[in-house]
Amino acid sequence: MTLEKCDSVDQKRQAVLQLLETRREILAQQGALIASWRSYKGRRLGPYYRLAYRVEGKQRALYLGADPRLAAEVRQALHGMQAARHQQRHGRQQHAQLRAALRCSREQWDIELRKVGLYLKGFEVRGYRRLMSAGITTVDAKGESARG
Repeated sequence: MTLEKCDSVDQKRQAVLQLLETRREILAQQGALIASWRSYKGRRLGPYYRLAYRVEGKQRALYLGADPRLAAEVRQALHGMQAARHQQRHGRQQHAQLRAALRCSREQWDIELRKVGLYLKGFEVRGYRRLMSAGITTVDAKGESARG
């Protein structure tokens, strides 16, 4: 889809929103609004906005111009399309953090169990038989074993 030169911002806005709708499945997975600046005779000009995305491995960009309101509207629409993807990513990150915390807790638990002669195998506590055959029946709070 090509966009011809539009006479007004409203025409450009309609064309951009139509492009967002036709490329919804692509933009829901990837795409970003990019601000850039240019130099002209030593002066910094901008920001100028563009919507960048890929189609079949080729990068595409739609120039939005310098209107910050149009850029904000496109950014909000893009964020709405990508909200499900962001939630999935956040869920994966939380899952990884929880697994790391569980691993750390299990390591600490195993250290404490080994102080009294027991050990972890998965989530099972093992080593009771060895303690019983050695005649150790109780373990005090300091981790010292007593023969019964």
